[in-house]
Amino acid sequence: MTDNAATFPDPSGWERRSRTFPNRLRRKLNDYWLIPLLICYLQLSTQFIYPAEPPLERLYKGNRTFVQGIPIFYKIATHEFPYTLMGHFYEIADHHLYRFDLNQVSHRDLRVALESPEIGQEIYDRLAASRRHRQSELGGILTLSYRQGNPSIRLYEITSLNEIYLGRLREKGDSVSQFIAFLDDKEAQEVFEKVGVQQKWRSDLVSALKSERLSGPIKQSLIDNFIDTFEALSESRYLLSPYQFKEALGKIPFGERVVGLYHFHNGFNEPPSSIDIEQSLRKRQIVMTLNQKGWTLYDVAKEDLRRIDIDVDKTAALQ
Repeated sequence: MTDNAATFPDPSGWERRSRTFPNRLRRKLNDYWLIPLLICYLQLSTQFIYPAEPPLERLYKGNRTFVQGIPIFYKIATHEFPYTLMGHFYEIADHHLYRFDLNQVSHRDLRVALESPEIGQEIYDRLAASRRHRQSELGGILTLSYRQGNPSIRLYEITSLNEIYLGRLREKGDSVSQFIAFLDDKEAQEVFEKVGVQQKWRSDLVSALKSERLSGPIKQSLIDNFIDTFEALSESRYLLSPYQFKEALGKIPFGERVVGLYHFHNGFNEPPSSIDIEQSLRKRQIVMTLNQKGWTLYDVAKEDLRRIDIDVDKTAALQ
């Protein structure tokens, strides 16, 4: 009788359960079992998110992301939680639906939605305004919803990663030591490379800034030249942070369906680039550009390109 009673808490509140380390660990895991489960699910999912890569490269990237699973989960859980976490699982589901052509918004519904004069004019105005934006191309998520049976389009703009890094370069441009540290940052180097900054130029600049032979004004001139060049390259790029993308996905209202990622090309009659077409293997790409009569939308899904020309009243845009 005494042994059995010792396994239950005393009515007075005194803890009679075994306080050995294994039992305390078991109770702790029972309290927080969901966290390791989510981490394991996240790590497992990383093995399947590189379908456009060769098998060996996919395995390498998957394993690398697996090792980084816990810090990735930490960023997801601390960046606009819970929207980023919801967007993460939304992205996984949407990725597999897109891969197998399930529950996708049809090109016909997209075309019907663009027949609305209000939508055509609104997007034209945004395209015209984007040409004055020098830091980066503008883009984000394009969704479609059905209001009273008619498809309607919405654009959710997301600030590009290259524009964010351009701002950080300017913030650190007044301090040589901070600028060097930023150039040496691993994540920053990946962004520089995707924007078009050659690795050798970056490393040569770091060596020059560390040299004691160069005066302060000369080093500042080198920094300013790097920032100006990065801005010139960034103007025709749109890089998207995965965490910003997940956050935006998590905030999309219920009832709206994600069509794909959109971005504006600032030139006239500027079709999707080879990178845009390649990216369409993983995610549907919507590219919009101005033309002589209005603007053009390119719908690129798995390298299949379809075009929609929209005529607008340009006099209304000037009023």
